[in-house]
Amino acid sequence: MREREGTPVLKEKRKEIILGMLLVATALALWHNFGGGAGEAVPGGPVGPGTVARVKIDDLKLASVNWAALSAPRPAYDPSGRNIFTWGAIPVPTPPPLTPQEKAAIEKAQRDAEAARKVAEEAAAKAAADAAVKAAEEQQRIASLPPPPPPKPQPPAINYKFIGYVGPSENKIAILHDGTDLIFVRQGEKVGGQFRILEIGYESIKFGYTDPKFKGETTTLPMSSSY
Repeated sequence: MREREGTPVLKEKRKEIILGMLLVATALALWHNFGGGAGEAVPGGPVGPGTVARVKIDDLKLASVNWAALSAPRPAYDPSGRNIFTWGAIPVPTPPPLTPQEKAAIEKAQRDAEAARKVAEEAAAKAAADAAVKAAEEQQRIASLPPPPPPKPQPPAINYKFIGYVGPSENKIAILHDGTDLIFVRQGEKVGGQFRILEIGYESIKFGYTDPKFKGETTTLPMSSSY
């Protein structure tokens, strides 16, 4: 089973590793002192062939080891903390606290905005009420008006075609076609029970109506080239 960081066994192993490193450093220094560093001169001394630098063991100083710091518990890893290998967003600085004058100005602006909102709401409500009153008055006015007269009756449609005429110009006989037969009529005669021939022209014919409701109304039909 894997040992956790900070257990006594792991601490002892760390001490052994550090002691081993110190021993290796000491051995290297001794080797250098007793012949491993041939050809190197002592600073400030005579230099010549075969000169061997000598180092006094008393002059060796080893750095002290802070065993308490090595035995101290390590901080736990925070996955949401700062990562030196990635770029992060620059933290937004905390704004300075507002001064009493700034607070008063903000409160005044809020009060003014609320008052303006209320004024706008009241104006909108008044406009809606006025529009509703006007609409009701208009409805009452329309309701008080007399009903419009009924639409004027339209004269019956003329289902004849004017083919032409025969006879002298002062006594023409019009030739009409009702879709089945040819009809010959003179000026002033009735046709179809609803129409009267008022005038026979060279290229048109004028009809009147026998119904008194259409008195004075006329319809002129041009001469048709086919039937």
